[in-house]
Amino acid sequence: MSFIKLSLQNMLRRKLRTSVTLTGVAVAVAALFSLLAFQRGYQTGMRDELDRLGAHVLVVPKGCPYDAASTALHGASWPCYLKYAYLEQVRKTRGVSVAAPVFMNALYEANGNQTVYLGINDDIRMVKRAWSIEGSLPVKTGDILLGAAAAKSLHVQRGQEFDLPGLEGAKGRVCGLLATTQGADDNFLYMPLADAQRLFNRQGQLTHILVRLQDPNSLEDVVGALRACEAGMDMNIVPLTHLFRTIQSMVNSTRLLLGCIALVALLVAGAGVSNTVLMAVTERTREIGVMRSVGASMGDIFRLIWMETVQICLLGGVVGVAVALVGAQSLEGWLRNRLPFAPTGTLIHPEVSIMVACLAGAALLGSLAGLLPAWRASRLSPVEAIRAT
Repeated sequence: MSFIKLSLQNMLRRKLRTSVTLTGVAVAVAALFSLLAFQRGYQTGMRDELDRLGAHVLVVPKGCPYDAASTALHGASWPCYLKYAYLEQVRKTRGVSVAAPVFMNALYEANGNQTVYLGINDDIRMVKRAWSIEGSLPVKTGDILLGAAAAKSLHVQRGQEFDLPGLEGAKGRVCGLLATTQGADDNFLYMPLADAQRLFNRQGQLTHILVRLQDPNSLEDVVGALRACEAGMDMNIVPLTHLFRTIQSMVNSTRLLLGCIALVALLVAGAGVSNTVLMAVTERTREIGVMRSVGASMGDIFRLIWMETVQICLLGGVVGVAVALVGAQSLEGWLRNRLPFAPTGTLIHPEVSIMVACLAGAALLGSLAGLLPAWRASRLSPVEAIRAT
């Protein structure tokens, strides 16, 4: 305990120099912590999105599959549409268990808020198996199934009639309430498919089809069969597992680059710590000589200087983790605007294991950075050290 107290006192001798060194370690550890927390959060979010969607394949109009997947999951207006006749061809494809037609349209208010309407039929229940509904699916004209967040925002309850937001003169009756899904489904208003097509003047059209397979292992065969069918040239067949894997690969490439930057930052911080402690050893040469003269062994001197280095890095690691936690929300907002596909859930997912790993890394950095200055200090000759000016 006396060694710890003495090393802490030595750290505080040059407060400015120690603070600058500590800041370098803190920045490096904060970058590493944010990177690891982002990786964990993004992977978890991607898996949750796929589970919530419930489909193995997404059939969409021709266009960018990334935009289509994001639109289908998060809700927006579609630039183009599928013919309703294509639905039958999808259903007849060998290996397809369920093909649920969907018509989605978003209406925007002056303040920027949006209301997303989805036209669905009974098939949606076979895809969204995790749904828990209080009431029933919308099957009659005027029926509306509300997501949990939408019901809260509109202040309506089951059985109540209300004006449909953004649709002047249109009314709906709440036939059911969808339990919280922790995803975008909570914000949607669901109505019979025919109602949605009529209200938005898109009779005989769909925005996308959610496809669930009889055997997920036959994904490649089913995708090939869908692309080879009569309407295959007019549809974009998006295997969601492949799409998410591609997006994950893109993110992993960026993560690798950021990881290299974080590693370089850690090495630079370690070099800075080692240099700072070497300077401190030079300034305390006579003090070290006196300690050796009164009985301190080479091991005692080595342990004192080494412990001082570890403490600087460990304290910098604590500060870095704290800064990363405080700035996690701002960082998440910045990332969400730049990622090709951002899951609905939390992107920065800090965990105790990540904190422990970062602090252990900081301690290891201090252990390595402290070897040279500790060795130099322990090798000082007591007589020569005392004579030094």
